[in-house]
Amino acid sequence: MTVRVRTSKTEFKLAGESRMPASTMGRRALRTSTLIQSKAREVFLAKGYFGTKIDDIAEAAGISRASFYTYFPSKRDVLLALGTEAYRAMDDLLNRMSALADAHVEDLVEQVVSGYMALLDEHGGFILIWGQAGLGDPDLRAAGMRAKLHSARRVAHMFGLNDDEDDPGLVGLALQVMIDRYWYYQQVAGLPSTREKAIVTLSTIVRSRIAVGSFDPSSSSADFAPSKNGQD
Repeated sequence: MTVRVRTSKTEFKLAGESRMPASTMGRRALRTSTLIQSKAREVFLAKGYFGTKIDDIAEAAGISRASFYTYFPSKRDVLLALGTEAYRAMDDLLNRMSALADAHVEDLVEQVVSGYMALLDEHGGFILIWGQAGLGDPDLRAAGMRAKLHSARRVAHMFGLNDDEDDPGLVGLALQVMIDRYWYYQQVAGLPSTREKAIVTLSTIVRSRIAVGSFDPSSSSADFAPSKNGQD
């Protein structure tokens, strides 16, 4: 049985397919499907999206190629299943952080940065692979952008960075991408920095941007630079 899986409106609005060996998926089948997704995430990260073959995923999961097709029509559909999981996790995180913002907690920025980096520990590899897959797939590329802007607008709103003339998602996106890349260098590329230092560094930058508030993007950098004689 083939099941059309659609993500929610708050995610990337792209439909993928999963298959069930029976009309309902029992515990064993659910474990196998989950295992395939978990191993696919690992193989994608190790070999890249385009370098990964169905046989690679099946071998990593300890199943046959035919068994893989019992659950997923293609590796793209596995990617979509991982995407659904990742973006739901992001929405859940933002729901929790929004509740903290409503409660006016003093360390909101640090908690958001820390929580987002923890989410990247689990889903950051997928985000990197989605970017690769999008290079050859306009639908994936557009869907990823919609989802990213959705979460970016929520981040901007949470921090009060709402510009009436510009899409606040642009500022939120800049902050998210900064954390994404810092996480990559710190967690994957071996940047000689601790997680604690990373959170302090990123939180300081985010706080600085919040302190600026809304700004006119048409202004030149000279408008924000100190004068040569040191006077404002």
